[in-house]
Amino acid sequence: MILGIDHIVIAVPSLEAAMETYRRLGFSVVEGGAHPYGSHNALIGFEDGSYIELLGFYEESPAHPWWDLLHERGGGLIDFCMATDDIRADLAAFRAQGVEASDLSEGGRRRPDGYEVKWINNKVGGAFQGLMPFIIEDVTPRARRLPSELTQANGVTGIHCLSLATEDAGRYGAIMGAVLGRDGQAFRDEELGTSGIRFEVGSHVLEYLSPKDASSPLRRHLAGKRPAPYRVSFKTRGTAASYSPGQTEGVRIDLLSN
Repeated sequence: MILGIDHIVIAVPSLEAAMETYRRLGFSVVEGGAHPYGSHNALIGFEDGSYIELLGFYEESPAHPWWDLLHERGGGLIDFCMATDDIRADLAAFRAQGVEASDLSEGGRRRPDGYEVKWINNKVGGAFQGLMPFIIEDVTPRARRLPSELTQANGVTGIHCLSLATEDAGRYGAIMGAVLGRDGQAFRDEELGTSGIRFEVGSHVLEYLSPKDASSPLRRHLAGKRPAPYRVSFKTRGTAASYSPGQTEGVRIDLLSN
């Protein structure tokens, strides 16, 4: 069963620069380590158990599934992972809905302290990439994969909502509903000029948005062939704020006061 958002992935041209950007925004950023396939990351952990992965590349890796999302489509918020308590059953459920999902394979990275973190996960491809989550199961203890520092100077305690842009929210909402075993809630966002379908999954919200008005900013997002994730909002004990992609390494971020 899908339990909630495990983490979101933000691809950046310079990991070091991105770490400083997010520290200036009041996030506690820790080095994650290097993967054996050309990427390395830094992590921002939250009290709700989710985290942000800032991901860059330390060597040329054109075969990496996120390489083109950074270098051809501009990077930023490129993908998301959802937690599961039965990865094989959930993989089968996504495939039964026609989602292009790879077999499970082992992944890992070496933390700066030398500890080898290991997990199994899948990849999502084609039209489904960024609209359907990849899923993960830990081989080493999950706590070893997450950052130990969870306190944020900006008061953020976790993810509230991840918004995904598509021309057909109904299609992808129906797939997610079938996997979750329940219908989503239809809604309109007049400010964005969109309609969509929203799901509550654990403590998080996942929503699919389609532009309905010619002036909707989602039109420009989709026309620019940007990655499907459009915006992420976080819960904070601190001051509400909104940040543009130019302030955040390509991500629309809202901080919502509890």
